[in-house]
Amino acid sequence: MHIVQALASLNIGGSELVATELSEFLVKQGHKVTVIATDGPIGERVRAAGAHHLDWPIGKKRLSALSFIRQLKNWLASAKPDIVHVHSRFPAWICWRAIKGLTPDDRPAFLTTMHGQYTVSFYSAIMARGDRVISVSDHVRDFSLRNYSFVDPEKIVTIHGGTSRSVFRKAYQPSKQWQNQTFSEFPELIGKQILLLPGRLSRYKGHAVFIELIANLYSDFPDIHGVILGEARAGSRYLAELEGLAQRGRVLNRVSFTGLRSDIRDWMSASSIVFNLCSDPPEAFGRTVPEALCMGVPVLAWNHGGVREILSKMFPDGAVKPDSFESLLAKTRLFLDHKPLVPESDEFLLRRSMEKTLALYQELVNENFD
Repeated sequence: MHIVQALASLNIGGSELVATELSEFLVKQGHKVTVIATDGPIGERVRAAGAHHLDWPIGKKRLSALSFIRQLKNWLASAKPDIVHVHSRFPAWICWRAIKGLTPDDRPAFLTTMHGQYTVSFYSAIMARGDRVISVSDHVRDFSLRNYSFVDPEKIVTIHGGTSRSVFRKAYQPSKQWQNQTFSEFPELIGKQILLLPGRLSRYKGHAVFIELIANLYSDFPDIHGVILGEARAGSRYLAELEGLAQRGRVLNRVSFTGLRSDIRDWMSASSIVFNLCSDPPEAFGRTVPEALCMGVPVLAWNHGGVREILSKMFPDGAVKPDSFESLLAKTRLFLDHKPLVPESDEFLLRRSMEKTLALYQELVNENFD
């Protein structure tokens, strides 16, 4: 098969990593892969896997991007891929329009993945119009069916994300080189217990709650240090707001902002607790949760959305009543006093997720062939 992965960019994020993991898996299985996206930090990983990369800005929300409809249509007519799998909304519109411009015999299957709870609108509805729709959790599947009545329940399939046990292994420890480099960059972490909140700097990710948590803990646990790992959008004032909040809470020297990092595995392994505090909307899946748990690092998270599905199978002790700061504070104190044992689990395996997606591809190809 020839499968196209189409997305806005190859920056570091959930949908980008899924597209990259699929590309790596498919090439190893002998399939041809083309990735259409603006280049970014994980672009080299895509190319190293053997996938063909078209560095086209099909995710730029500008009128000029519409010119790619014709360019993509011509490319599709020439390359004749079997499936176009889209991972974000604007690229989905570009791909959908390009595919509609082809003759029926030349049209590849159109597959979408709902990576989140997009604002319900005509614009977002394109993600529910695939020949098949993948939802990254049952929570997202239910959300889609509630809000897009035209979706055939038989055509929307839950395929949870997965975690590589060889990458996020139980015995993993950061190298001495990483520790030395990190302590050189962040000397305030020396001798501290790290409490980690990973994820891009968006308001719904719960950074304000995390800073308040550190402010309520540091007098009783003077060796803790909060780390917020993630990148703010260009031109955003949110980072300055969070720094101001930490300053008012007298914990600016107890919270570090790392910015964009590609070494999240090391940060999670070096942490005492990893948090997921997405509130409104809840996390669609939350890949950092199984990644940390696979390495034996305890996770505390609001017990809703896709994260609830993970915690219920891998670490029920980490579930916290949604938006209850008192419950979060109490459980964090408990975990700091008595670090819990994270049981080993074979849930949410990366290979299983990839195999389910490949089976869906094959199903679509068979339908088109018939």
